Amino acid sequence: MRISFITTQRAVLKAIITGMIIALAAVACADSSPASPSTEDVSGSEPTPSGESQNLQTDDPSQAAPREIFEAASYVEIEGWNSDSNPGILWANPNGIAVDSDGNIYTTEFQGDRVRKFNSNGELLLEWGGSGSADGQFDAPTGIAIGPDGDVFVSESGNHRVQKFTADGEWISTFGSLGKNDGQFESAMMLTIGDEGLVYVTDWGGGRINVFTPDGDVIGSLLESGQEPGQLSNPTGIKIDPDGNLWVVDRGNNRIQRFTLDGVFVSHAGEFGDAPGQFSTPTGIDFDADGNFIVSEVGGNRLQRFAKDGQVLDEVAPGTFRAPHGLAFDSAGALYVADTGNHTIRKFVLE
Repeated sequence: MRISFITTQRAVLKAIITGMIIALAAVACADSSPASPSTEDVSGSEPTPSGESQNLQTDDPSQAAPREIFEAASYVEIEGWNSDSNPGILWANPNGIAVDSDGNIYTTEFQGDRVRKFNSNGELLLEWGGSGSADGQFDAPTGIAIGPDGDVFVSESGNHRVQKFTADGEWISTFGSLGKNDGQFESAMMLTIGDEGLVYVTDWGGGRINVFTPDGDVIGSLLESGQEPGQLSNPTGIKIDPDGNLWVVDRGNNRIQRFTLDGVFVSHAGEFGDAPGQFSTPTGIDFDADGNFIVSEVGGNRLQRFAKDGQVLDEVAPGTFRAPHGLAFDSAGALYVADTGNHTIRKFVLE
């Protein structure tokens, strides 16, 4: 009975989250007035005007002062980066994305239950997985990250666990399970890996972060569910910035939060809305080499780019995304995006 219950729960969770993605993307294309904040149509919001400074709404007093007005660099898309190299390639809700030290790109598919590996030219090198709960199989894989030694870590919201693979897709180990104890999940979402190899994984239902060694031993859990500063509600994206701060996309609270690697609260920024510096269901975050960062929004159907100090720089390819999720920079500064609602992976470079 327990196995049947867990299997049913996985199927229901997968259906619910997929439904959210489809519904939010559909709402962005509708002309009707918004019914509630959770379904507000913000796809028509204007990008930050060139040369006009905006700031992320933040509790950090150092970011509250007026900013210098300047012209921000913008990203342009490499059209057909993936599709031209792989004619006929199909995607089923791509979600997570990561880049290794050789510039190879790894992706997860929420509905496709697989991992794909591409080179920087977009050519498909490898794919592995398949639906299921056995080692090497997936149920709604969400996050993906590359360890210091090149191993690939994949988090699964359906199987409530993390799997570790070689760069060639060979299974190494599995850790995590359904539950509320340290090292367990109520839907494992995204993950990031520190320089020493510690694995930080957001727990969607638990409103916290689980921490493991590279071998999967449980270190403990950080934070707790709630709405106060330093608490989390349905956390998704997670990333360590170039200065060693741990950033978490606090999706349920429409904000991002910054912590030390030990989970000590530093600051939070953002609030619900469609103005520059506000968020509508944020989901992913990543940093370039200079500490500038991008946040993706499922509800807002957009990518906002910020300077290291929180100043809004611009919006990437405004009006072209549907429920974007994962983000990843390569060493050359190119940006890769999982455009989930449009079922594709996109590549951008700075002009």
